[in-house]
Amino acid sequence: MLVDAHAAHTEGFFRVPVDNLTAVPALCAAVREHLPSGTVVVSPDAGRVRMATEYGRRLGAPLAVLHKRRESGTETEVTHLVGDVRGRPCLVIDDMISTGGTFVESVRALREAGARPEFYVAATHGLMLGEACTRFAAEGVRRVFHTDSVTPNEACDAPVQVVSIAPLLAAAIRHELSGTPIPEPR
Repeated sequence: MLVDAHAAHTEGFFRVPVDNLTAVPALCAAVREHLPSGTVVVSPDAGRVRMATEYGRRLGAPLAVLHKRRESGTETEVTHLVGDVRGRPCLVIDDMISTGGTFVESVRALREAGARPEFYVAATHGLMLGEACTRFAAEGVRRVFHTDSVTPNEACDAPVQVVSIAPLLAAAIRHELSGTPIPEPR
């Protein structure tokens, strides 16, 4: 079982059946109560549009997409924004947080586009490497949501909420063993 694999074709590299589960419903359930009215869901790049669309559908929020150019393995530059964020809070989503560079660059671009200075971040895999926590705090990110798919960084000084995917995994295992449907998180 995989949870929000970076690329859908990853399943093709296994010689056994693979289930690619998603943590989006669990993350949406966790972020819903914290988001201000009028929040826009933001995809940090074209590769996450499908995931951002699902967040938007579940949260009843509009979508914006940032287009970026990768400068190196850890640095990106946002080239333009599609969608309206002026005067609105933003939830930036992705499948993984490693150094936080993509999110920080996204927040800066959204701020320049007139977004309200209320930024939230949600990602499935919260590696939070190096200066990621410090970067989020420095950019004024209100809250970072990520799952416990990897061991959370306990030393993080950013406001982080870890969302358990144990129920998702348990339901998937139960489904594999019994054939019962996997229930949606509330």
